[in-house]
Amino acid sequence: MPLFSMKKKAEFQKVLYRPQPYPDNYTDEKLFLNSLKRNKNLQTFSFLECVDQGQLPLQQLCCTVMFFLLHFIDLNVTDGMIYSMALVTVVGYLTITGFSVHEIRTVILFGGFLFGLSPIIQTLTRAVSDDTIYAMVSMGLFTNFCLHDYSISNGDYMSRCVSFNAAIFSAVCLASRLDGLNSVQGTIILAILIYGVVPKLTKRLSGSKVMPFFTLIFLLGSVCLSYLSVPIIIAPLVISAFACLLIIPAFFVHLQKQKDNIFGPWDEAVLKDLGCKGGNRDITAE
Repeated sequence: MPLFSMKKKAEFQKVLYRPQPYPDNYTDEKLFLNSLKRNKNLQTFSFLECVDQGQLPLQQLCCTVMFFLLHFIDLNVTDGMIYSMALVTVVGYLTITGFSVHEIRTVILFGGFLFGLSPIIQTLTRAVSDDTIYAMVSMGLFTNFCLHDYSISNGDYMSRCVSFNAAIFSAVCLASRLDGLNSVQGTIILAILIYGVVPKLTKRLSGSKVMPFFTLIFLLGSVCLSYLSVPIIIAPLVISAFACLLIIPAFFVHLQKQKDNIFGPWDEAVLKDLGCKGGNRDITAE
Protein backbone atom coordinates (compact mmCIF):
# COMPACT_ATOMS: atom_id res chain seq x y z
CA MET A 1 0.00 0.00 0.00
CA PRO A 2 1.52 3.35 -0.96
CA LEU A 3 2.46 5.75 1.79
CA PHE A 4 0.47 8.52 0.20
CA SER A 5 -2.86 7.81 -1.50
CA MET A 6 -3.11 9.24 -4.95
CA LYS A 7 -6.01 11.59 -5.61
CA LYS A 8 -8.32 10.68 -8.43
CA LYS A 9 -7.52 12.72 -11.51
CA ALA A 10 -10.10 15.42 -12.07
CA GLU A 11 -12.45 14.93 -14.99
CA PHE A 12 -11.52 17.00 -18.05
CA GLN A 13 -13.70 20.04 -18.71
CA LYS A 14 -13.60 22.09 -21.87
CA VAL A 15 -13.32 25.35 -19.96
CA LEU A 16 -10.74 28.09 -20.38
CA TYR A 17 -8.80 29.80 -17.59
CA ARG A 18 -9.44 27.06 -15.01
CA PRO A 19 -6.48 25.07 -13.63
CA GLN A 20 -6.61 21.46 -14.81
CA PRO A 21 -4.02 18.66 -14.69
CA TYR A 22 -4.05 18.34 -18.49
CA PRO A 23 -1.83 19.81 -21.21
CA ASP A 24 -3.16 22.67 -23.35
CA ASN A 25 -3.54 20.47 -26.41
CA TYR A 26 -5.33 17.65 -24.57
CA THR A 27 -8.40 16.10 -26.19
CA ASP A 28 -10.65 13.66 -24.39
CA GLU A 29 -11.08 10.58 -26.58
CA LYS A 30 -14.54 9.89 -25.14
CA LEU A 31 -15.80 13.36 -26.01
CA PHE A 32 -13.89 13.89 -29.24
CA LEU A 33 -16.73 13.06 -31.64
CA ASN A 34 -19.55 14.06 -29.30
CA SER A 35 -19.01 17.70 -30.23
CA LEU A 36 -19.08 17.01 -33.96
CA LYS A 37 -21.71 19.18 -35.66
CA ARG A 38 -22.81 19.36 -39.25
CA ASN A 39 -23.77 22.58 -41.07
CA LYS A 40 -23.54 24.66 -37.92
CA ASN A 41 -24.98 28.18 -38.36
CA LEU A 42 -25.95 27.32 -41.93
CA GLN A 43 -27.91 30.10 -43.62
CA THR A 44 -30.18 29.04 -46.46
CA PHE A 45 -31.90 31.23 -49.01
CA SER A 46 -35.23 30.79 -50.70
CA PHE A 47 -35.74 31.00 -54.44
CA LEU A 48 -37.40 34.43 -54.20
CA GLU A 49 -34.50 35.78 -52.14
CA CYS A 50 -32.05 34.57 -54.78
CA VAL A 51 -34.16 36.14 -57.53
CA ASP A 52 -34.17 39.42 -55.62
CA GLN A 53 -30.37 39.37 -55.42
CA GLY A 54 -30.13 38.40 -59.09
CA GLN A 55 -31.79 41.66 -60.06
CA LEU A 56 -28.70 43.67 -59.06
CA PRO A 57 -26.28 42.21 -61.66
CA LEU A 58 -29.05 42.32 -64.28
CA GLN A 59 -29.66 46.01 -63.59
CA GLN A 60 -25.94 46.72 -63.79
CA LEU A 61 -25.72 44.86 -67.10
CA CYS A 62 -28.69 46.79 -68.53
CA CYS A 63 -27.22 50.12 -67.38
CA THR A 64 -23.90 49.27 -69.01
CA VAL A 65 -25.60 48.30 -72.27
CA MET A 66 -27.70 51.49 -72.31
CA PHE A 67 -24.69 53.68 -71.56
CA PHE A 68 -22.62 52.12 -74.33
CA LEU A 69 -25.41 52.15 -76.94
CA LEU A 70 -26.30 55.80 -76.34
CA HIS A 71 -22.94 56.62 -77.86
CA PHE A 72 -24.11 55.27 -81.24
CA ILE A 73 -27.38 57.23 -81.28
CA ASP A 74 -27.11 60.66 -82.90
CA LEU A 75 -28.64 63.00 -80.32
CA ASN A 76 -28.65 66.78 -80.38
CA VAL A 77 -27.58 67.51 -76.80
CA THR A 78 -28.74 70.98 -75.78
CA ASP A 79 -27.82 73.14 -72.83
CA GLY A 80 -31.21 72.43 -71.28
CA MET A 81 -30.56 68.67 -71.38
CA ILE A 82 -27.15 69.17 -69.73
CA TYR A 83 -28.58 71.28 -66.92
CA SER A 84 -31.48 68.86 -66.39
CA MET A 85 -29.17 65.84 -66.19
CA ALA A 86 -26.82 67.68 -63.85
CA LEU A 87 -29.72 68.73 -61.61
CA VAL A 88 -31.12 65.19 -61.43
CA THR A 89 -27.67 63.78 -60.68
CA VAL A 90 -26.88 66.30 -57.93
CA VAL A 91 -30.29 66.11 -56.26
CA GLY A 92 -30.35 62.31 -56.44
CA TYR A 93 -26.85 61.97 -55.03
CA LEU A 94 -27.41 64.39 -52.15
CA THR A 95 -30.82 62.88 -51.34
CA ILE A 96 -29.32 59.40 -51.00
CA THR A 97 -26.06 60.29 -49.26
CA GLY A 98 -27.26 63.28 -47.24
CA PHE A 99 -26.79 67.04 -47.52
CA SER A 100 -23.56 67.12 -45.52
CA VAL A 101 -20.70 69.53 -46.07
CA HIS A 102 -18.45 66.71 -47.31
CA GLU A 103 -20.95 65.54 -49.94
CA ILE A 104 -21.68 69.09 -51.15
CA ARG A 105 -17.94 69.68 -51.45
CA THR A 106 -17.65 66.47 -53.50
CA VAL A 107 -20.41 67.63 -55.87
CA ILE A 108 -18.76 71.02 -56.34
CA LEU A 109 -15.38 69.39 -56.98
CA PHE A 110 -16.79 66.99 -59.59
CA GLY A 111 -18.76 69.76 -61.28
CA GLY A 112 -15.76 72.07 -61.44
CA PHE A 113 -13.51 69.42 -62.95
CA LEU A 114 -16.20 68.37 -65.43
CA PHE A 115 -16.97 71.79 -66.87
CA GLY A 116 -13.35 72.96 -66.62
CA LEU A 117 -11.75 69.95 -68.30
CA SER A 118 -14.38 69.35 -70.99
CA PRO A 119 -12.32 71.07 -73.76
CA ILE A 120 -9.33 68.89 -72.85
CA ILE A 121 -11.40 65.70 -72.77
CA GLN A 122 -12.83 66.52 -76.20
CA THR A 123 -9.37 66.31 -77.81
CA LEU A 124 -7.77 63.87 -75.38
CA THR A 125 -7.60 60.81 -77.69
CA ARG A 126 -7.58 62.48 -81.07
CA ALA A 127 -4.37 60.67 -82.05
CA VAL A 128 -5.70 57.26 -80.96
CA SER A 129 -7.54 54.97 -83.36
CA ASP A 130 -11.20 54.07 -82.87
CA ASP A 131 -10.43 50.37 -82.43
CA THR A 132 -8.10 51.12 -79.53
CA ILE A 133 -10.66 53.40 -77.90
CA TYR A 134 -13.46 50.84 -78.12
CA ALA A 135 -11.14 48.14 -76.79
CA MET A 136 -10.28 50.29 -73.76
CA VAL A 137 -13.95 51.17 -73.26
CA SER A 138 -14.90 47.48 -73.36
CA MET A 139 -12.22 46.58 -70.82
CA GLY A 140 -13.28 49.44 -68.55
CA LEU A 141 -16.97 48.51 -68.63
CA PHE A 142 -16.15 44.83 -68.14
CA THR A 143 -14.02 45.73 -65.10
CA ASN A 144 -16.85 47.85 -63.76
CA PHE A 145 -19.34 45.01 -64.12
CA CYS A 146 -17.06 42.41 -62.50
CA LEU A 147 -15.95 44.55 -59.54
CA HIS A 148 -19.29 46.24 -58.89
CA ASP A 149 -20.59 45.92 -55.33
CA TYR A 150 -23.63 43.62 -55.53
CA SER A 151 -23.98 43.10 -51.77
CA ILE A 152 -26.89 44.55 -49.80
CA SER A 153 -24.62 45.99 -47.14
CA ASN A 154 -21.49 48.01 -47.83
CA GLY A 155 -19.03 45.71 -49.53
CA ASP A 156 -15.35 46.08 -50.23
CA TYR A 157 -14.48 49.78 -50.45
CA MET A 158 -11.52 49.21 -52.78
CA SER A 159 -13.64 47.14 -55.17
CA ARG A 160 -16.30 49.89 -55.35
CA CYS A 161 -13.67 52.55 -56.07
CA VAL A 162 -12.00 50.53 -58.83
CA SER A 163 -15.40 49.75 -60.39
CA PHE A 164 -16.51 53.38 -60.42
CA ASN A 165 -13.16 54.64 -61.72
CA ALA A 166 -13.26 52.07 -64.53
CA ALA A 167 -16.69 53.37 -65.57
CA ILE A 168 -15.53 56.99 -65.54
CA PHE A 169 -12.46 56.01 -67.56
CA SER A 170 -14.71 54.40 -70.19
CA ALA A 171 -16.94 57.50 -70.22
CA VAL A 172 -13.94 59.77 -70.79
CA CYS A 173 -12.76 57.57 -73.68
CA LEU A 174 -16.21 57.66 -75.30
CA ALA A 175 -16.62 61.38 -74.70
CA SER A 176 -13.30 62.11 -76.38
CA ARG A 177 -14.70 60.80 -79.69
CA LEU A 178 -17.69 63.17 -79.68
CA ASP A 179 -18.06 66.57 -81.27
CA GLY A 180 -19.22 69.46 -79.13
CA LEU A 181 -18.79 70.29 -75.46
CA ASN A 182 -22.41 69.48 -74.69
CA SER A 183 -22.00 65.90 -75.86
CA VAL A 184 -18.81 65.52 -73.82
CA GLN A 185 -20.39 66.92 -70.67
CA GLY A 186 -23.56 64.89 -71.20
CA THR A 187 -21.60 61.64 -71.48
CA ILE A 188 -19.67 62.26 -68.25
CA ILE A 189 -22.80 63.33 -66.35
CA LEU A 190 -24.67 60.29 -67.62
CA ALA A 191 -21.83 58.03 -66.43
CA ILE A 192 -21.89 59.60 -62.96
CA LEU A 193 -25.68 59.21 -62.85
CA ILE A 194 -25.67 55.56 -63.97
CA TYR A 195 -22.61 54.32 -62.11
CA GLY A 196 -22.61 56.62 -59.09
CA VAL A 197 -26.22 57.44 -58.19
CA VAL A 198 -28.31 54.57 -59.56
CA PRO A 199 -26.37 51.79 -57.69
CA LYS A 200 -26.87 53.62 -54.38
CA LEU A 201 -30.59 53.91 -55.11
CA THR A 202 -31.03 50.26 -56.13
CA LYS A 203 -29.14 49.09 -53.03
CA ARG A 204 -31.56 51.03 -50.85
CA LEU A 205 -34.54 49.59 -52.68
CA SER A 206 -33.23 46.01 -52.60
CA GLY A 207 -35.87 43.72 -51.13
CA SER A 208 -38.72 46.20 -51.58
CA LYS A 209 -41.75 45.81 -53.83
CA VAL A 210 -40.49 48.62 -56.10
CA MET A 211 -37.33 46.74 -57.08
CA PRO A 212 -38.92 44.54 -59.82
CA PHE A 213 -40.31 47.66 -61.55
CA PHE A 214 -36.82 49.19 -61.69
CA THR A 215 -35.46 45.97 -63.14
CA LEU A 216 -38.21 45.89 -65.76
CA ILE A 217 -37.56 49.53 -66.70
CA PHE A 218 -33.82 48.91 -67.10
CA LEU A 219 -34.43 45.76 -69.15
CA LEU A 220 -36.98 47.39 -71.46
CA GLY A 221 -34.76 50.46 -71.88
CA SER A 222 -31.74 48.38 -72.86
CA VAL A 223 -33.81 46.27 -75.27
CA CYS A 224 -35.29 49.38 -76.94
CA LEU A 225 -31.88 51.00 -77.35
CA SER A 226 -30.52 47.75 -78.73
CA TYR A 227 -33.34 47.64 -81.27
CA LEU A 228 -32.56 51.21 -82.39
CA SER A 229 -28.78 50.77 -82.67
CA VAL A 230 -27.48 47.17 -82.47
CA PRO A 231 -30.41 44.69 -82.72
CA ILE A 232 -28.09 41.69 -82.68
CA ILE A 233 -27.50 41.97 -78.92
CA ILE A 234 -31.19 41.71 -78.00
CA ALA A 235 -31.06 37.90 -77.86
CA PRO A 236 -27.98 37.74 -75.55
CA LEU A 237 -29.57 40.39 -73.36
CA VAL A 238 -32.80 38.42 -72.95
CA ILE A 239 -30.85 35.21 -72.27
CA SER A 240 -28.84 37.05 -69.61
CA ALA A 241 -32.07 38.23 -67.99
CA PHE A 242 -33.41 34.65 -67.81
CA ALA A 243 -30.07 33.47 -66.40
CA CYS A 244 -29.95 36.13 -63.67
CA LEU A 245 -33.59 35.81 -62.64
CA LEU A 246 -34.37 32.11 -63.12
CA ILE A 247 -31.54 29.75 -64.04
CA ILE A 248 -28.80 30.87 -61.63
CA PRO A 249 -31.14 31.33 -58.60
CA ALA A 250 -32.66 27.88 -59.17
CA PHE A 251 -29.20 26.32 -59.51
CA PHE A 252 -28.02 28.07 -56.34
CA VAL A 253 -31.04 26.83 -54.35
CA HIS A 254 -30.36 23.31 -55.60
CA LEU A 255 -26.70 23.47 -54.55
CA GLN A 256 -27.66 24.46 -51.00
CA LYS A 257 -28.88 20.90 -50.41
CA GLN A 258 -25.40 19.60 -51.21
CA LYS A 259 -23.70 21.75 -48.58
CA ASP A 260 -22.09 19.61 -45.86
CA ASN A 261 -19.70 21.27 -43.42
CA ILE A 262 -18.48 19.59 -40.24
CA PHE A 263 -17.38 21.38 -37.10
CA GLY A 264 -15.45 19.68 -34.33
CA PRO A 265 -12.71 20.09 -31.71
CA TRP A 266 -10.13 20.66 -34.44
CA ASP A 267 -11.72 24.01 -35.36
CA GLU A 268 -10.88 27.30 -33.75
CA ALA A 269 -12.48 27.79 -30.37
CA VAL A 270 -15.14 30.48 -30.10
CA LEU A 271 -15.30 32.12 -26.69
CA LYS A 272 -18.68 32.28 -24.99
CA ASP A 273 -19.25 34.26 -21.82
CA LEU A 274 -21.56 32.47 -19.38
CA GLY A 275 -21.68 35.37 -16.94
CA CYS A 276 -20.79 35.50 -13.27
CA LYS A 277 -21.38 32.53 -10.99
CA GLY A 278 -20.46 32.87 -7.37
CA GLY A 279 -18.40 35.97 -8.04
CA ASN A 280 -16.35 34.27 -10.79
CA ARG A 281 -16.84 34.78 -14.48
CA ASP A 282 -16.95 31.55 -16.48
CA ILE A 283 -15.85 31.55 -20.12
CA THR A 284 -16.27 28.44 -22.20
CA ALA A 285 -15.06 27.54 -25.66
CA GLU A 286 -17.40 26.20 -28.32
